[in-house]
Amino acid sequence: MCFRMPKRLMKKTPAESPPQRRLTFNVNGTEAISSLKRALNISLFLTPTVIHLQGDGKTNERRDIYLSAAIQRSLRTLFSDLRRGEPTLARKHFQEFLESAQGESRDKVSTLLTEDTYTFERFLAVWWIHFGLDIERQASPDDKDLTKPISNYFIDSSHNTYLPGNQLSGKATVETYKRALLQGCRCVEIDVWDNISPSPNKSVAGSAQGIPRSERSLKFHKGSLHTAAAHVKAAVDDKLARTKEFLGVEHVHSHSPGCSKFDVSGPSTSRENELGLDLTDADYRASIEQSSSGWKPVLPRDEPIVMHGWTFNQPIGFRQVCKAIREVAFETTNLPIIISLEVHALADQQEKMVQIMKQEWAGLLIEKPHETCPNGQMPRLEELLNKILVKVKKASLSTESSMGLGALSPKGTIVEDDAASISEDDRSIRSAKRPQPKVPICENLSNLAVYTHSEHFVNFESFTVKSPSHIFSISENKILDLWESKRDDLFAHNRHFFMRAYPKATRVNSSNPDPSLFWRKGVQMVAMNWQKWDEGMMLNKAMFSGEHGWVLKPTGFRSDEETLSVQATDISYRPFDLTITVLAGQHIPLPEGMPHHKAHSLRPLVKCELHIEKADERSGGPGEGGIRLRPIDWKKQTGSGRTDHPEFGADHRELCFKRIHKVEESLSFVRFRVEHDQSRLIPLKETFAAWACIRLDRLTTGHRIIRLLDPNGNETNGVLLVRVLKQYR
Repeated sequence: MCFRMPKRLMKKTPAESPPQRRLTFNVNGTEAISSLKRALNISLFLTPTVIHLQGDGKTNERRDIYLSAAIQRSLRTLFSDLRRGEPTLARKHFQEFLESAQGESRDKVSTLLTEDTYTFERFLAVWWIHFGLDIERQASPDDKDLTKPISNYFIDSSHNTYLPGNQLSGKATVETYKRALLQGCRCVEIDVWDNISPSPNKSVAGSAQGIPRSERSLKFHKGSLHTAAAHVKAAVDDKLARTKEFLGVEHVHSHSPGCSKFDVSGPSTSRENELGLDLTDADYRASIEQSSSGWKPVLPRDEPIVMHGWTFNQPIGFRQVCKAIREVAFETTNLPIIISLEVHALADQQEKMVQIMKQEWAGLLIEKPHETCPNGQMPRLEELLNKILVKVKKASLSTESSMGLGALSPKGTIVEDDAASISEDDRSIRSAKRPQPKVPICENLSNLAVYTHSEHFVNFESFTVKSPSHIFSISENKILDLWESKRDDLFAHNRHFFMRAYPKATRVNSSNPDPSLFWRKGVQMVAMNWQKWDEGMMLNKAMFSGEHGWVLKPTGFRSDEETLSVQATDISYRPFDLTITVLAGQHIPLPEGMPHHKAHSLRPLVKCELHIEKADERSGGPGEGGIRLRPIDWKKQTGSGRTDHPEFGADHRELCFKRIHKVEESLSFVRFRVEHDQSRLIPLKETFAAWACIRLDRLTTGHRIIRLLDPNGNETNGVLLVRVLKQYR
């Protein structure tokens, strides 16, 4: 018997949709569960979650903090260890932790701990709100000692402040002065030259036509030929920009390290330099004007200009610089500013400089000795609040004394300073045949150097050393040479009088020396290239963090000591062991070139380095002149974590520095550098992600938070949780 089954009737729709598919894990059960766990871990647990912190109820202080799962696990593990098996944390154990591990004072702890027991949330709230976890002990402005002579302080200093990029090309700008002063710099440099800018209706070449030969030779003197060259370069750049615009060629800017980000032909919507400086249109119009033919410098013909001599840097007006300094000089602090003038202008333009400074800095400029402090002694810092001091050479008594130049020698030959503009290092990279301008300083300008006047270094027995207000400006290599041969004389001089170190001229990419080498020799002003955030600038930022540009020298480095015969090797220090355990982190900045959606592929590792005085540095032994040749024992690193919210494995997270020799902690530093592990996952051209640097005397102990900066020195949301143990011997 046969049965015939009827066909199923299918509903027809005007437009049939594609068949539906079931979504399944195309793997076996175990792999499916593992994949699901990884997805949940990335999307949920790694993202920082909020923790509500409630104050004690008296001040109604409430704070919400976001902590990654890795950091929360570390803190909960700590809480579990402290409560010793009890359901909550007893006040006694909390107090012991804060005093012994965290280094808090007993009086403060006993006052603020008012409860008998603490839950984890309450424990974290009291700890975070009332005591804090920052690894750096903040400087207190109220506790700052302002009673010492000004030569007893280290001063945050800038070299060639007008430059935004490298030393050889680019456009000078007043914005670099504003940025440096607002970030705490208290000694800025101005290189002043004669202005021979042409008439707006004439070219540089045509501006000399019709001028008698004798007058023309005066107009283009040796010290101003490069100024004319800068104007020629500006004219050529302008014509090139107009030609490109006519041809429809888009300007492509090089982002190589040697190329200044300001050096862009034509207006740019994003004007940034290595400091992260963002110029607004209003700020930019202060130094250049827009016309139909391009962007041209605005330089008054009868006033001096500021630029880097014998380079391709385009100048700005001296008055513009003075105005910019006045605008922000005392916006963040009332501590004084030192203006380091490098003068190449002739007498008439020097008189103009005096006139401009008195006009723009009226009421601020030191023009005569303080009423309580005659020329024979240095004023106290508290006597110079809200004041601007000028550092410049004194008027020469004779032609011979103003012309003397030579090479550094321990035997007493003259060492040129920055006021002469060209050092031995400069001559090695600049034209050896070009005669250097020797410009005498006029009396009116010289008179402004009341407490800070430049002197050529001859030796430590010369008559110039007897003047309390003198300043020796010497290149970095020459100071290191002096340290090897005249260590005690150099240290004794710097206890009483000013010395300024400036970078060697071969640093055309605006790199910096290690400033701590010079601070430990008593050098008060180490002029840094603020254009570049490198190791030197990291140390400089740590040195002056919260100090507003003036740091009192430590005991043994000052002129007011009871025992005036202190030598460099006589100062006593305390040896110690330092152990830093890197536990976890969150929001680690991504290295350049890593897209944000690849943050889970970041494999951060932490490098830690101690910048301390070496044994041969104290004794002046061989090798002192080497560049950052430190024992490998002072460099450690962790294993790599995972993602931008990492947790570091227990096997490779403890960084131990044992038997640290005797060091001055206020002149020593610990520097953290976060990098992407190049051997893992995504290879990058640049692995540097973030950094932090702390003075050893400000390094707090216990469980601490390190706040990270990006490679350009900008603040980020990135933090590391570490445990610091410092044991003195």
